[in-house]
Amino acid sequence: MSIKSAARFLSAASRDQVIRDRFQAARSPEDFLSISQELGYSFTTAELKKIITLKSRNIQVRRTTGVWRWLRQVNWVERCQSH
Repeated sequence: MSIKSAARFLSAASRDQVIRDRFQAARSPEDFLSISQELGYSFTTAELKKIITLKSRNIQVRRTTGVWRWLRQVNWVERCQSH
């Protein structure tokens, strides 16, 4: 598992609607990680959170729609601590 894999995943997902569509059914971090692994990526929720934080510095969220909608649908808060 690695930060590099999480970074590759975010980069690919930002350009590929097919990848994003695969996550429509994800309702938990476990679902999200399982789908990610099926796609060939290996990272923990902590590693994903770290790379998102690094890539999001100085970014102001102006709307709740768009490319990352599927990422916001997962309830990360309650389970993120266990991974």
